[in-house]
Amino acid sequence: MKTTLKTLSALLLATTFALTSCVKKPEVAPEEETPTTTTGGNTSAPPPVTSQPADADGLCVAAKVNVSTSVPGTTMTVNVTMGSATASFYTAPGATTFSDAGTVKTNDSTHAKQSNNSYVFTPKSAQGINYSNNARWSISGNGSISAMTYTSNGFPSTPTLPSLSSFSKANSLTVNSSSVSNADSLCYQITAGSKSIFKMTGASQTSYTFPASEMGTLDATQYGYLTITAYKFNSTMVSGKKYYFINLNTSNKMVEVTN
Repeated sequence: MKTTLKTLSALLLATTFALTSCVKKPEVAPEEETPTTTTGGNTSAPPPVTSQPADADGLCVAAKVNVSTSVPGTTMTVNVTMGSATASFYTAPGATTFSDAGTVKTNDSTHAKQSNNSYVFTPKSAQGINYSNNARWSISGNGSISAMTYTSNGFPSTPTLPSLSSFSKANSLTVNSSSVSNADSLCYQITAGSKSIFKMTGASQTSYTFPASEMGTLDATQYGYLTITAYKFNSTMVSGKKYYFINLNTSNKMVEVTN
């Protein structure tokens, strides 16, 4: 299945920022080439990378976001998990403009419609949406978007991250994970300062080595992140249009990136 890789920065960054804001900081799909993206220098966990299938009329993403943050000056680690969701309904497959779909809910949590007609769940607590093993979508429909309900079954298991707390951007880095169940693909990602590098792999690939040439593009920072995201794809046809429902489980760990 041909896909175009995109980051849902405008949609998911607010969620991941809210999630990491709960932790007090000190005052001060198929394999693709590994691109570099910009995250704006935020110290919050990065938004998960996702893919827009070329034939998609709509993309609904339910996310379990896990963040592990070290408390500076101590050996303590704070772990927080939040359930989140976003939705986009395209004016045409492959388009970057969105249609109004009416009211959009995930597990009875209503999304806020943005000025560009994308939909974002705004968390009111650190827990967010309480997912079990599925995401229940309810879309009232509007104009060219038909009303629909859909249960997207099966979240991947939570990826595990390596124990390292710092590494140099001058060298290659191998990121390992234990086996992830119920996943269709994985994404290995490193975010440091204003730069992020990532690699999409098959679900069975439990490690990836970032070459030194790509590591060198990162910024040196105390507040970098290692991220592994697992994806489960579902799809359905409604009134001749194809809608994808992705359940993802993403693990983020704060790390120091040195020169």
